[in-house]
Amino acid sequence: MISTFQDDARLRRSNRVDETRVGDRVVLYHRDTGSGIVLNPTGSMIWDALATPQSAVDLADALSSRYPGLPRDKITADVGVYVESLLENGLVASDSEQFGD
Repeated sequence: MISTFQDDARLRRSNRVDETRVGDRVVLYHRDTGSGIVLNPTGSMIWDALATPQSAVDLADALSSRYPGLPRDKITADVGVYVESLLENGLVASDSEQFGD
């Protein structure tokens, strides 16, 4: 379970964020805060999936399919932490939030 929003809340990218690709990584730049973040390959895959609104459950399902050898509870927990970080940094918004973009 993800702590600050519903697992089934739809997440979407902020249109205040620009992206650049460097190999298999995505570099994000938030225009309002000036902050940048480099995503690892798995984070980049999740970012790509967020090209269309997705729930954390959808994201965990996609990772579980891609990495069937990993325990589902571990994937779910990791996706939760990752999504929390994206939300805290203003890189994505949930459908329950008002987002000024």
